[in-house]
Amino acid sequence: MTTGYTSTTQVDPAVAIFYDRVLLKRALPYLHYNKFAQVRNIGKKSGNTVKWRRYTALAAATVPLTEGVTPPGQQGAKTDILAQISWYGDWMGVSDVIDLTVEDRVITEFTELLGEQMGLTLDQLTRDILCATASYTNASKGANGYTPTELTRADIDAVVKTLLGANASFITEVQKASTGIGTSPVRASFWSIIHTDLIDDLEACSGFKSVAEYPKGDAIEGEWGNVGNVRFLVSSVAHKVAGTPQAYNYYCLVLGKNAYGTSEIKGGSAKSIVHDFGSGGTGDPLNQRATVGWKTPFVARILNDALMNNLRVTHS
Repeated sequence: MTTGYTSTTQVDPAVAIFYDRVLLKRALPYLHYNKFAQVRNIGKKSGNTVKWRRYTALAAATVPLTEGVTPPGQQGAKTDILAQISWYGDWMGVSDVIDLTVEDRVITEFTELLGEQMGLTLDQLTRDILCATASYTNASKGANGYTPTELTRADIDAVVKTLLGANASFITEVQKASTGIGTSPVRASFWSIIHTDLIDDLEACSGFKSVAEYPKGDAIEGEWGNVGNVRFLVSSVAHKVAGTPQAYNYYCLVLGKNAYGTSEIKGGSAKSIVHDFGSGGTGDPLNQRATVGWKTPFVARILNDALMNNLRVTHS
């Protein structure tokens, strides 16, 4: 056996690990809950409470007028809806040692992490407000034996009828047929946000149409398809709660136009705040710390429960 060759047994690498400086991409959820809000931001130095106002519609005037007699007329009535802004935010700190020794652009990465956190925070704040709506329907047309049952076309159609009976308006207009092969028109629709766990049940609904079958191919990000007069967005952070005996109850919000609103304060919204090394004064006498953070004023409010419906389902 030849022994004159040197191998890594005698001389091993001084640096035994290769570090790939191209960082892995983070898996992020679709954020949908603020997409259909009526936005009414408060002016700077105008307080911290927003007021929405709605006037009550008049009933039809079906009584014939009497000649020469003035009818009694109607008094106007209004509903005011108030919402008070709260502040939300978070931050991360970096030491000077990290800045000098770690290969990554740590402050830049932390800024991106915090931006993603802000988006998730605002999405979940609105989600939790909307899921508390007084208007809900428990699915009952399915066959899984739970209460509520799994998602079905019959339950979706029932929610559509409820919303139309309350004079809710569709959010999207009709998409007319095109010359694309395998495509077909899409009805005027309400929007629904459902959990990714329910994708198979959604596709099993009678009349389900994938976004691939849309005539113009103009589905929005995170849209999975439509059933009847409802277009569906999916998200891994859509609302679900533990159930018995089923694992979860899922809240499938079906939204009409102007069902809810959000508000911020102009000039104070979504600030990214960076304090570099040396900015801490006597609180950081050796320039050892830097911080990045975000802060934003925000509130979400249901404006009309009748214009939305929480379709509660289980999984098949």
